[in-house]
Amino acid sequence: MKLRPRYPLQFLVALVAACVLWYVFAAKRSEEISVRGVRAQLTLVNIPRDLVLTSTVPDTVSVQVRGPLSRALDTRNPPEVLLDLSDARPGLHSYPINESDISLPAGVEVVSVDPPAITLEMERRVTRLVTVRPVVEGTPAPGFVIASVQATPPQITVQGPESRLADLAVVETSPVSVEGATEPVQSNVQPQLPDPLVRTLMIAPIQVTVDVVPAPAPTPTPRSRRHRG
Repeated sequence: MKLRPRYPLQFLVALVAACVLWYVFAAKRSEEISVRGVRAQLTLVNIPRDLVLTSTVPDTVSVQVRGPLSRALDTRNPPEVLLDLSDARPGLHSYPINESDISLPAGVEVVSVDPPAITLEMERRVTRLVTVRPVVEGTPAPGFVIASVQATPPQITVQGPESRLADLAVVETSPVSVEGATEPVQSNVQPQLPDPLVRTLMIAPIQVTVDVVPAPAPTPTPRSRRHRG
């Protein structure tokens, strides 16, 4: 005896729907146990204003995550690690990366982080007044000499790590050319800071004035005066 559904079309639709639901739930269970390794962008936040970071920092860290990755984790928008340094202090210290520091979509969790901590060196930020030393290049035209060189302002305020400013007393400027000059030369220049972690607090450029004047006539010697007589 063969059993046939009373309503074949409805039975077929119900069978297809059941298969689709089974596939969806099976795929969802598979997604929930998926594990993937990603490169997370490392960003340092809340560094105290009186401290300067003097060590190198990796751009990314390796994070292994688990969850419905195909739906919740977009590989075009990887997670970001926001390492909070509000409690940082001077010296060389290790700062752990916690799960709470990593921004992840709902349903995605951290399995591991490599490295689990970042070693950073901090120094106190100090301010110092230094002398400006103008740099002049070239030679005036024949018959002309440099009478004086003046920088305005003569001193500037710089800021940076304490160790980088300990022996810094003078800062040179970008060069001012007087090649072939027959009159005073004036130029706006920038300070040539010795370290990328050192910056100037001034807004306006430094003005360098090189006074180029005619060379003085040679002074006759006593012997030449007697000869003329």
